[in-house]
Amino acid sequence: MESLLSAYASHSDEDDEEPKKEEEEEEGNWCLPKNREGRLESAAKRLRVVEFSFFPLPATASQSLPKPKDFGWHSQELQIPHQQYPDPASAAAAGIAPGSRYVSKRERAAAIAQQQLGSAPTHTTAILPESSASHEPPGFQGILDMNLPIHIQKRLDKARDGVSSRNHLPKEVIVRLRGHDKGVNCVRWSPTHGSLLASAGMDHVACIWKLWTEGMEQPACKVSCHTAAVKDVQWSSQGTCLLTCGFDKTSRLTDVETNCEKQIFEENQVVNTIQFHPFETDLFLSGGSKGALRLWDIRSGKVVREYFKSLGQIMDVDFSKDGKRFASTSDIAKRNASDKTIVIWDYYNQVTLSNQVYMEPYTCPSVRFHPYEDCFIAQSNAGYIAAFSARPPFKLNKHKRFEGHQVSGFRVQCSFSPDGEYVVTGSADGCLFFYSYRSSKCLKTMKMHENVCTDVAYHPVLSSVVASCSWDGSVCVYD
Repeated sequence: MESLLSAYASHSDEDDEEPKKEEEEEEGNWCLPKNREGRLESAAKRLRVVEFSFFPLPATASQSLPKPKDFGWHSQELQIPHQQYPDPASAAAAGIAPGSRYVSKRERAAAIAQQQLGSAPTHTTAILPESSASHEPPGFQGILDMNLPIHIQKRLDKARDGVSSRNHLPKEVIVRLRGHDKGVNCVRWSPTHGSLLASAGMDHVACIWKLWTEGMEQPACKVSCHTAAVKDVQWSSQGTCLLTCGFDKTSRLTDVETNCEKQIFEENQVVNTIQFHPFETDLFLSGGSKGALRLWDIRSGKVVREYFKSLGQIMDVDFSKDGKRFASTSDIAKRNASDKTIVIWDYYNQVTLSNQVYMEPYTCPSVRFHPYEDCFIAQSNAGYIAAFSARPPFKLNKHKRFEGHQVSGFRVQCSFSPDGEYVVTGSADGCLFFYSYRSSKCLKTMKMHENVCTDVAYHPVLSSVVASCSWDGSVCVYD
């Protein structure tokens, strides 16, 4: 309304020259003035100064308008009293609903000129219903918020800026986490949120821990969508979702912030392992008890590829650094042949590149590719970690073997440090073993668990932070 007043505050000579008789004749046909061209030109000039949108006001809006005496000397010309149109047909011809307020001649001329010029309202205001307002999820608000202590935040910032990219051995345990009622199968650090750690347990639960915060000894979130033990857990590339699998023959995708299950991927086998593709982040690979390897698309929820070669149950899978190949390990308990224990696959062509990689009659429960070099390691139930070339013909490196820990038939997993200089593994006696990748020597041993230490994982950013889990139900973090 203020824009309208400022547009017509200046006195128009053209309006003074018009005889009163002509104005009286226009009352009978107020929709279109007789001097049409002059009116359009005059109204167009005023529209160049102030652009406005013409909409009929409801009755409640006209009641809130200022009184005419507040407008100054031109108040009589612009007063807009609320009254009903006596002729509904003429109001409908002007495109105004019956019952709207009275519109002056200047407003009518400006509206007609705006329609002739093809102009439209310059902006609109969307009013959302009250029910559509966003609400924070109950119970898990702020789990992705990184309100960390200053010294931890500085370390994260320095590491991400590349100030310190070399990993170090941890010195001591900083916290022991208790949230699982049974054994823990694996631990995984979030790739995007430096304080979040996920663990998968035999108590049908996957726990998310928020470290370096108050009350970090207890899980910040418990993902309890599975009906059986959880075998493996993986973070999405954005760090907002958690993918879990287990004995209930399903893989499930859960939103971390809301703790709501987003998708279920059902299979006809117990799912032992899952792994996201390093570049095609909407695809993940699953391996199970019947030897089937399936590639799932989380956008459609369907299988896009399937890899099968008469294998035993799949124990573990891992992608190469370029994503073109992946390695799978399987259980050979049902066969007398030792081949197919480790199989190298072509990711795109769905064919095996080699199944004559590891010829010893031992199961390999874990396999991991080096983060930078063309090689990979595999945990053997013989009580050592073997190294292999990631180039054809994928030969065993007979001069490099990491031994000293115990496997004893358990699913003990191994991994590299982010810089690739250390090989870390758990042990059946509850210890952590740190090996030098270059010399294969054991650099450090830490005894922290009362039962089998099933998995050990380096933090992806902090150079000396390590997490481990055990069948005694505990998760430990070291620094």
